[in-house]
Amino acid sequence: MRKLFTPRNLALIIGVLVLMIGSAVVLKVPLPAIVLPAEAIFKLGPFTVTNTIIATIIADIVLVVLAVIATRKMKDIPAGVQNIMEWFVEIFYNLNEDIAGKKMVKKFFPIFMTILMFLLVANWMSLVPGVDSVGKLEPLEYAYQVAGITTGYKTVELPLGIRSLSRAQGMYTLTAEEKARLDAEKKEAEAHGGEEEVHHESELGYYVVAPYVRPAATDLNVPLAIALISVVWTQIIGVQVLGGSYFRKFFMPAMTGMKVIDLFVGLLELVSEFAKIISFTFRLFGNVFAGAVLLFVMSFLVPFFVPLPFYGLELFVGFMQAFVFAILTLIFMSMATVGHGPDHDHH
Repeated sequence: MRKLFTPRNLALIIGVLVLMIGSAVVLKVPLPAIVLPAEAIFKLGPFTVTNTIIATIIADIVLVVLAVIATRKMKDIPAGVQNIMEWFVEIFYNLNEDIAGKKMVKKFFPIFMTILMFLLVANWMSLVPGVDSVGKLEPLEYAYQVAGITTGYKTVELPLGIRSLSRAQGMYTLTAEEKARLDAEKKEAEAHGGEEEVHHESELGYYVVAPYVRPAATDLNVPLAIALISVVWTQIIGVQVLGGSYFRKFFMPAMTGMKVIDLFVGLLELVSEFAKIISFTFRLFGNVFAGAVLLFVMSFLVPFFVPLPFYGLELFVGFMQAFVFAILTLIFMSMATVGHGPDHDHH
């Protein structure tokens, strides 16, 4: 215990405490608006481009660039990025081979690896500075009408004409009367069939940030789309391997020999296929969205030092969510190749 409280360690502990307290007092970071729907950034004709679509495109570009760099000058003795990528791919290829077998691994591995690498890049994007914090300023009134946001901040002018939210300048929460007025204005605009008018300046003088880039999986549409791809592709794999007899497990599986029980088991199998979509979607969405909110709140409470361990936690959670999604897809595809009749063997 005495070794712990040496002058050097005491100075380090005191320094950390000073930084924590000082950051909470001096660095008054605004709490980003926490909303479920993705925020619209701009429009391409009738198509609205949201910040999660931008994040998805960036993740795709990162993967393409990584693939080009890793395969541009391939060598028999790999080095650099090629070495890292070959090591990464080999680990998961061997894992796929252990689960699916040598016969099916080439069919399953591309799907597994695509899901894993996309979600890995998309999930870790929340750790990049500027993601979820750099965006366009929207008036508090407009943000309330669009997303139900009730709290905004004053802005401060930074060098190069950049405007930023400032918690130190003051924050404001809409009153019940102001919310009722804004709700009435929105209903009136909808009744006349017109789009909501976008005001660039706030009458109250308070704003919120709509980030240009927001982690893709914090938009429910992205996990749902990948879940649909996973489940639908599992059915395709099953039909490719077993043919029309694949659907026997849903309607007439020969498991117990008692038709009533087998019919009930088949019904449960059918329901479970739809349940997979829900499970996949909300597991990924819930964990990634909760992680983003955790980083928001910790940076809001103690901006400088305390959030660092949580960034490490998000690094781990981002990988685990990508891995769990991909490995479950692999397991379900492997199970889809198993016959459900007395004359079927494992393929």
